[in-house]
Amino acid sequence: MSLVASDQTGKSERSDSGRVTDEVREAFVARVKAIDPVFKRGDLERFWRMLRELVATAPERRDLSQKKSHYLASLAVRSLGRDDPQSALAFLDYADRSIDKSHLTPFLLDERADFRRQANVVLKTRRPR
Repeated sequence: MSLVASDQTGKSERSDSGRVTDEVREAFVARVKAIDPVFKRGDLERFWRMLRELVATAPERRDLSQKKSHYLASLAVRSLGRDDPQSALAFLDYADRSIDKSHLTPFLLDERADFRRQANVVLKTRRPR
């Protein structure tokens, strides 16, 4: 049974069954599931420590870079939903600094740009003129 890697996604598949067997990806998903309750509780010190560890995972992997980008964008949109545009921008800025843009699809880049626009609109409406 040999493992075959996809050039586009970095996924490994068992050549005889087609099942994805990727321990790094599974560990990544488990970390996201562990971070979400910490975020919801508002334990920001622990949350940011866990988030930095998550983002540091396998920076060379295109598929995980895409998942990281989407996850950070989802944190941004949740922050917008909580009426916290500053935190939304912090997540988007962190994504810009931490994730290799060459790994990202136009959709993911547009997603972050859209959430950034939304956060800036909210901030602009709050500023006294």
